[in-house]
Amino acid sequence: MQTKIIIADDHAVLRAGLRSLLDAMEGMSVVAEAGDGFEVLPLIDEHHPDLLIIDLTMPNLGGVETIARLQKLKDKPSILVLSAREDEGSVSDALQAGAKGYIPKSSDSDELKFAIRALLKGQTYVSPSVASGVIGKDPSESGSSSVLGSLTSREREVMKLLSEGKPNRDVAKILHISPRTIDSHRSNIMKKLGVGSNAELVQLALRHGMIE
Repeated sequence: MQTKIIIADDHAVLRAGLRSLLDAMEGMSVVAEAGDGFEVLPLIDEHHPDLLIIDLTMPNLGGVETIARLQKLKDKPSILVLSAREDEGSVSDALQAGAKGYIPKSSDSDELKFAIRALLKGQTYVSPSVASGVIGKDPSESGSSSVLGSLTSREREVMKLLSEGKPNRDVAKILHISPRTIDSHRSNIMKKLGVGSNAELVQLALRHGMIE
């Protein structure tokens, strides 16, 4: 039986290279690709993949938020993060959200294949190059997690989009809620994080890898 894989990354060239590598592996089949988190969700329902390989930094709905949403599904795939981010906060956030593996984009193809096989066996794999700060550590102790951990998944989505410079009306359209609700979320976010301006919010989002 073929192992079904979905790739989620906003760079088309990377997706094409990854698809070529995976399709060449015995028993592996890439069934779909997505450019952001919102595209991932319906593809999971449609294809019921065994594995999702996802980037963290994507437009609209980022990787951590997408991973967290997928945990609500009864039939959810194993999730491997393949990201350019190698900081402790990003790794901790991804694992806390529900990812079972994490490797940086600087990894070679052999490590990627090893990680994939480990996850398909039900194991967890974190690349040694990013594992030192998170293995054996209580995730709640992570600076990034402790700061953003007070936010709901919806508030994290709103924070990301606002930090990218999108006006309230655009954020409301993307998330299918009213601009007034966005105002309410923004107020709650700033109160929880102890920030008083959009500039501070953007700096916090940058520091914790929500945006680039």
